[in-house]
Amino acid sequence: MTQMNRTLRGTARFLLLPLLAMLAASGCGESSSPGATGDTDNTGGTGPGTGGGAASSTTAGTGGGAASSTTAGTGGDAASSTTAGTGGGATSSTTAGTGSDSSGAGTGGAPNSRPTFHIFMLMGQSNMAGVAAKQASDQNSDQRLKVLGGCNQPAGQWNLANPPLSDCPGESRINLSTSVDPGIWFGKTLLGKLREGDTIGLIGTAESGESINTFISGGSHHQTILNKIAKAKTAENARFAGIIFHQGETDTGQSSWPGKVVQLYNEMKAAWGVDYDVPFILGELPAGGCCSVHNNLVHQAADMLPDGYWISQEGTKVMDQYHFDHASVVLMGTRYGEKMIEALKW
Repeated sequence: MTQMNRTLRGTARFLLLPLLAMLAASGCGESSSPGATGDTDNTGGTGPGTGGGAASSTTAGTGGGAASSTTAGTGGDAASSTTAGTGGGATSSTTAGTGSDSSGAGTGGAPNSRPTFHIFMLMGQSNMAGVAAKQASDQNSDQRLKVLGGCNQPAGQWNLANPPLSDCPGESRINLSTSVDPGIWFGKTLLGKLREGDTIGLIGTAESGESINTFISGGSHHQTILNKIAKAKTAENARFAGIIFHQGETDTGQSSWPGKVVQLYNEMKAAWGVDYDVPFILGELPAGGCCSVHNNLVHQAADMLPDGYWISQEGTKVMDQYHFDHASVVLMGTRYGEKMIEALKW
């Protein structure tokens, strides 16, 4: 009997060993090798399995839904991936948002979901201050368009924007207190693309008959501009968004002028305390006037700026040898607005 038992056990081992080997080869056992299905981060099973959502994996797996994200968003689908996996749907951004569009607010980037107060500076001499008499069509009743101070309005506060937008000048030879400036039509044009909940603020700093030297450091109007910027920076959700500039009649043909435009731009950025570039849009001087030879320098200055543009005066008319008539003020203001919308990608 003992011999028979030994024979049976030997026969069983002979039959079972090949069967066990076959089972092991078929993969029915448990694998701990990195990169297996269900371990897309190659760290031993801590990542999402096949079809996982947006876990923060370092190296993409072969079937993860959002492989290789360095920092996962709290409500996004899987932005913020550094290296996409072979089957992942993530894109290659560096830092995820929190469920919004991940864009910056209060900086040079597009504003996020918070309301933003977009502030623009209106700079130059009389063609920015405006000379043509204002008409009923120039009035604004939209509370989303504000001006800091402005002519005939309380200084140092945000008022409903209506022309003229720059401070009333002491100059008596031109009655600018009843004029229209391109800034109001610039603002009206921007309203057409303004995101719901946002507001536009305009800062008029134009001075009739002045050289660019009065606006840069050391100039007689420079500190006034800095004071306005300091006030504007305190506004809730304020964001410095751009500058429009119409000047050159007093400095016609001066080769140093483009460099001074760049200086002005840099000084405005420094006053705002920003490290991003904003659009700086220059306007051509009227062709039928005194100073159209200066337009070559207008183009040159735009080319020298990191985010510079210029708009054409084509189709405009002057009511004297210097100043745009009413229709031309409207046209130039609208062109400033359209170019700013293009530059900001609104």
